[in-house]
Amino acid sequence: MTIYSYSRVNTYFTCPAQFEFRYILKTPPPVAEGIELFLGSRFHECMEYLYQQIPERVPTVNELLNYFKNHWDHKWQEALKKQQDRGFPTPIRIVHEGQTLEDYYEKGQLFVENYYHKYQPFDQDQTQGIEMKVLFNLDSDGQYKMQGFIDRLGKDSEGTFWIHDYKTSSRRMSEEDAKYEDQLALYQIGLSQNPKIGSSAKVKLAWHFVAFDKDLVVSERNAKEVEWLKKKYVLKIQEIEKAKTFPVKPSRLCGWCEYLSLCDGGKAYLESKGKKFTRPEEIAPVPAVIAAQEGVLPVKNADSALLAPPVPTPLFGHSLSKIRRKNQKLVSAPDQLSLF
Repeated sequence: MTIYSYSRVNTYFTCPAQFEFRYILKTPPPVAEGIELFLGSRFHECMEYLYQQIPERVPTVNELLNYFKNHWDHKWQEALKKQQDRGFPTPIRIVHEGQTLEDYYEKGQLFVENYYHKYQPFDQDQTQGIEMKVLFNLDSDGQYKMQGFIDRLGKDSEGTFWIHDYKTSSRRMSEEDAKYEDQLALYQIGLSQNPKIGSSAKVKLAWHFVAFDKDLVVSERNAKEVEWLKKKYVLKIQEIEKAKTFPVKPSRLCGWCEYLSLCDGGKAYLESKGKKFTRPEEIAPVPAVIAAQEGVLPVKNADSALLAPPVPTPLFGHSLSKIRRKNQKLVSAPDQLSLF
């Protein structure tokens, strides 16, 4: 029996071809990890470390920033090693033109520092679980199962459980859109089936869009909405399991897809939009200066030791303190932090 996740279901309805590559054929991605995922993972590690220390102690902001840096450095070394082993043209994919690896590093540090100062001393609720797995049934017979991981589960002084989710994306969900966002509501189903919590517990869903000054978006689901959500995902899973073919569903997301080089439909779509596609194997090695500008420092040769991560380095032309000063003015969306 297949146990589904929100990501697995959502992938199918975003693009059946991507679903086939990832979950049916189990094709290893032919390109390196994207910088957005890399950054998001490092921020989540910081949050996990922070709340593991509480309530015994509250780490200093410098301690948390050092933790972020050390994990960024370590994972960057792993990315360089993977680049050598798998022949990737770059250790990390950066899709947005004009943005560098250090831009994202400094962006991550800004997220960590802003979150720290906003929520210190972190007594809004008591942490009940970090990266907490939930496994639950969508039907009474247990034929349709789902699972997921809650970034952090908190419980406030009034006994309300808070499902916290951390987002590093540059788009912030509105309060209205949050009413129709399914992922955390599915996790609420998992909590309701936990004998230590139960279906009568009050639950709030909290998204932290850390790229924004006003980061918090909160929503709730009543019992009727939860039951409707179960039926909705049973129907979705039934549709997936009946599928015989997995056609490409072109969209603007094709440019970020790790399987783009294998997908003729995705490449044709991007070309129709006037965007040039270059096969990973056609990307030539880049000189050090250009690599620095693009946010990628190449390995000197196949036998050389892995390079230290380019953080921080004067090659990028600005320091973190300058980035912070630049961010005193809010731009773009009403409260989005000016990051670049």
